[in-house]
Amino acid sequence: MHPALTLVNAGALISWSSLLVHALHPVLGGVGLKDEKAWCIFMALQALMALEVGVITFQRKISIGSLVQTTLGITICLFRVTTVVFALPLLENDLLHKALLAGWAFSDSVRYMALLGKQVAALQVARRLISSVMFALVASCEIWAVWSVLWKTSGGTQHYLKAQLLVTLIGLPIGTYLFLRAARKTNKDK
Repeated sequence: MHPALTLVNAGALISWSSLLVHALHPVLGGVGLKDEKAWCIFMALQALMALEVGVITFQRKISIGSLVQTTLGITICLFRVTTVVFALPLLENDLLHKALLAGWAFSDSVRYMALLGKQVAALQVARRLISSVMFALVASCEIWAVWSVLWKTSGGTQHYLKAQLLVTLIGLPIGTYLFLRAARKTNKDK
């Protein structure tokens, strides 16, 4: 791995881990992404994720499988951001705020640990297994959050959130299947 990429991955791991602590620690003030500093870190990390998806897309061979994975990555990134921008400001459930931030942060902390420890087979298997479970849990929380505020919105925002809700509902079993398939494949390679 290139030293610059290692440094970027280490920075992302530290940032996601700090957001995880922020989401779980009751003394840190602020709730989830209502805290401006946490919001800024989150948005910067989502920009990094979008850049990563773009780079990975251009490195992959063109196939149906790579198209599905790229679409899933782009959709996850987009829906995280739109959930934060459109739904979370209207969401009154503080526990759901924390659950979303903790879920996103935990999932990506595990992902960056696995990227930094590519030679550790157990870490790769753990990443795939954790990703398959966390994808289902976090997507379910996103559905709950969007549904909770849907009727507080109107116009274009409401139409977008309805579409996001529908895509997330349809994508939940598909994404979970893809992550489970990747976990089984990684486990068989051991």
